[in-house]
Amino acid sequence: MRSSTRSRRRGREIAEAGARLALGSDSHAVIDQFEEMRAVELDQRLVTGERGHHDAAELLGAACEQGHASIGWPDAGRIEPDAIADLVTVDLEGVRLAGAGPENALEAAVFAASPADVRSVIVSGRQVVTEGRHVGIDVAAELREALGAFGGDLFSHTERNSP
Repeated sequence: MRSSTRSRRRGREIAEAGARLALGSDSHAVIDQFEEMRAVELDQRLVTGERGHHDAAELLGAACEQGHASIGWPDAGRIEPDAIADLVTVDLEGVRLAGAGPENALEAAVFAASPADVRSVIVSGRQVVTEGRHVGIDVAAELREALGAFGGDLFSHTERNSP
């Protein structure tokens, strides 16, 4: 039996045994749930050499409902009565999502969107991002101030970084 077939079969056995895929982000460099969703499919593709292990709905569930449940918030990550209202809207008019329509918006968002495509965010029923901008703070100004605490421009190449 080929290695990729064994690997794919093990993944199916784990899922059939009741394991649920849950996604989150623990990165300090990039916090991007779109990237996390895509990585699951792309990594499985790399291991097996085959496409189509996870569909968009499964990956979105892993990032939303199962992701929330895995950190002890079973009432979040879905849209229904009495669930915590955490919602995100994505602009389908950007270059990454050009041509997407209602019939394939989910697939487009999961497999092509980035945080730059997020138009609004609601957390526990409170609007925190509108038209792509945070409503409570000036994010760029806050980042500049925080980076200033490290002595200036972190993106400059200095001699101390040279071999």
